Amino acid sequence: MAETKSLLRSLKTQLAEKSAEAERISQTFKVEDNGGFVVTTDQANAFKKVSTEAMELKQLIADAEGWHEIKQYLDAPESPPAAGMHYGQSPQAAKEEKSLGDLFVESDAYQSASQNGFRDRLHMRAEMEGKSIFSLSAGSVTHQTLGSAQNLGIAERAYRKFHIRDLFPKSSTKQAVLYGARETGWTNNARQVKERYGADGTSPATGADTDTWGRAPRSKLSLVPVMYPVSEIAHLLDAHKNILSDEPRLKTFINTRMVEGVKYQEDWDLLHSVGDGQSLTGIYNTPGVQQYKGLSTDQYSVQIRRSITKALLAEYEPTGIVLSPTMWEHVEVEEDKTGAFRVALQIAVGAEKKVWRLNVVETTAMADTDFLVGAFGLGAQLHDRENVSVTVSSENADNFEKGLITFRGDERVALEIPRPESFVIGSWTPPTA
Repeated sequence: MAETKSLLRSLKTQLAEKSAEAERISQTFKVEDNGGFVVTTDQANAFKKVSTEAMELKQLIADAEGWHEIKQYLDAPESPPAAGMHYGQSPQAAKEEKSLGDLFVESDAYQSASQNGFRDRLHMRAEMEGKSIFSLSAGSVTHQTLGSAQNLGIAERAYRKFHIRDLFPKSSTKQAVLYGARETGWTNNARQVKERYGADGTSPATGADTDTWGRAPRSKLSLVPVMYPVSEIAHLLDAHKNILSDEPRLKTFINTRMVEGVKYQEDWDLLHSVGDGQSLTGIYNTPGVQQYKGLSTDQYSVQIRRSITKALLAEYEPTGIVLSPTMWEHVEVEEDKTGAFRVALQIAVGAEKKVWRLNVVETTAMADTDFLVGAFGLGAQLHDRENVSVTVSSENADNFEKGLITFRGDERVALEIPRPESFVIGSWTPPTA
């Protein structure tokens, strides 16, 4: 909010300066006795230039004000969450944004252990889910973080770190293995069908008894059965037991080390995992995914656009782009022929990472040599079996002797890719100077 207000103040100051400049130019116009004006070509050009710039600033102000209202609307809760009701919040109370670390230390299990000085045997678990559901019984909590099935874009919390999963609509499963079919080819034979044809089935009807009824042609769809395993992504970290008494440090540890550790590996697996019956098959290793090699005559943003066209020609509408932080920097600082940044304007005003109207996720799981464009949700779907959770236990190996506790972060997910042609793996080609 503060950034938007600062931007509005700056834009309004610039608009006031343009208005004053236009006023100064108009005062130089020569007024004739009949009340008309005599304006030189230079004066007219200068006035038009200032007017155009002022109108552009006015539109930017309107856009920024609109975005400010949208953010206020998104931040305003429709009703207090269950967790808020648990702590006695009134319906009018503002919604407090909490991370998994915040909710972990507020859970019943943690509070009970804290009151006892963490002297008893310790085992606590907190999990994070995609819907606005909160449960504080038995030390388990869930937290809104993933998005909605109605919006394939990235619409949650504008300033949190985005991952590839944020490009997918929300989906969950209770099964250990998913079975489906993958498209390997499609021939579309749809055409207009008349009510009656001649005896040969193609020539015009004659009205004779030998006429035949029109028959729709049969299209061809090639499918192969595919098994999608539910795979676990997990890691362990040891920490000194004193971290339990330091709530700020504990929250940071859970959010930045445990949760983000799982999320980063998830990014990598969704792209590169080699399926072996138990592991996910990443998009890179899925048969049928399209390839695109950029042209040296095109700038990086143009190379992205041409790969989008490749997906569109396969009859799929891309919804997201994945690239590395280094290459996203190249795209952001790309200049047009006038020296202006191509995408900086929409980033500054909208605070959204977008190129060619598509949401962008930058991740170090993507190499600097490649990028990915695809129809997330239509061409592939991520299914959550168990959401990201963090478990802490004092009973592990020789923890008692060393005064340690062990944290375990884990999740179980399945990646379904029924339409590989909807994804295009692009290879960057450095543009010529």
